[in-house]
Amino acid sequence: MPGPAPSPARTAGTALGCVLVSVLLLAGCGSSPEQSSDSSAPPSAGTSPVSQSITEAIKGIDAAVYAYGIVGAHLSGSAQRQALRAITTLNRQRLGFELALGAPAAEAAVAYQLPAPVTDATQAKALAELLEMKLIPLFDQVAAVTDGASHALALKASRKAAQRAQHWAPEPAS
Repeated sequence: MPGPAPSPARTAGTALGCVLVSVLLLAGCGSSPEQSSDSSAPPSAGTSPVSQSITEAIKGIDAAVYAYGIVGAHLSGSAQRQALRAITTLNRQRLGFELALGAPAAEAAVAYQLPAPVTDATQAKALAELLEMKLIPLFDQVAAVTDGASHALALKASRKAAQRAQHWAPEPAS
């Protein structure tokens, strides 16, 4: 049985999520437009620095998972398998961050704006590297304001993102 139609507020929240990802991918992390998007977060998530940083990390992961779908569509073989592994890892990290948040996170947007068109494997790999570089400061911020399991999760997520970014980086010219 289908659920009720999304409310205008929910639709606006999704639009804000799209703007957030544009900002995340194009300008970097931690800017004021990201902070203004909290209207789509559940009220129980709170506004503490911990919940804000975890919520921003989850939003970044949602954007990266979407973009990795685009990346994977332009790759084949082992590179495509690596993109699929990144999606799996990011989804697991999202679940860990959501558990740390202690409340359901806002749903991911249906679509996100990419920083540039992706039409071949080279552009796909460049996007994957950019995604990972943009996730690292989000994870580092969570690590800076948390302790215990959440801190360990954030540190591991940051390290894994750095490894994936290095994997996707172009080979140096000879």
